[in-house]
Amino acid sequence: MTIQPGNFYFIDDSFFSKVNDKYLKCNYQTTKRPHYFPFMDENTNLLWLVPCSSKVDKFKNIIQKREQQGKKTKSIKIIKLQNKETVLLFQDMFPISSKYIADQYIRNNQPVKISNPKILKELEKTAKEVIVMIRKGVKFTPTQPNALAIEKIMLQEQLLKKTGMSSEQITKLSERNIPFQCIKIADDNYTIVFHSSELDRINSILFPKQQFKPKK
Repeated sequence: MTIQPGNFYFIDDSFFSKVNDKYLKCNYQTTKRPHYFPFMDENTNLLWLVPCSSKVDKFKNIIQKREQQGKKTKSIKIIKLQNKETVLLFQDMFPISSKYIADQYIRNNQPVKISNPKILKELEKTAKEVIVMIRKGVKFTPTQPNALAIEKIMLQEQLLKKTGMSSEQITKLSERNIPFQCIKIADDNYTIVFHSSELDRINSILFPKQQFKPKK
């Protein structure tokens, strides 16, 4: 499915089983709710999804209390969708592979979307800022999903599919906090990029019995 900027989507149940995070807002038994607003992370080719909530009064009160305490509330935004207020919970956003997107959100036979480019730009800016804070270990709420653990699962799955590395090798690198990226170099051709300073560590982790050196 092609993800269009400004649209809202639902998640397939298999994602929740895959990552097993107790704080994710799973699909209701009778409907696909909640719906999510996506942003693309160009560094990882993963989507970051912002959960939406219809509990507008609850979150207006939270925002009001924080403002009275002199605190900014960047992680919660209230917007209008088809003349109805909706809460965007940036504080609970998490990454996901596009294959787990189930369907587009349709209401009254119309796609639910944000068309105003100015609003889209502001929301994208907020998403990027919140992702930076999440990467720095900021906890917005006690029930915040473990976004970085979810990201690791999604990246491992991505690497397994697109490269010749085994799941064991990927797990070893992740456990040792070796930074790496999966880079697309052609239609279905990917390569893994490491920083040259990590080469010795990578060799010792993946090939403990035989050390490989780059050709000079």
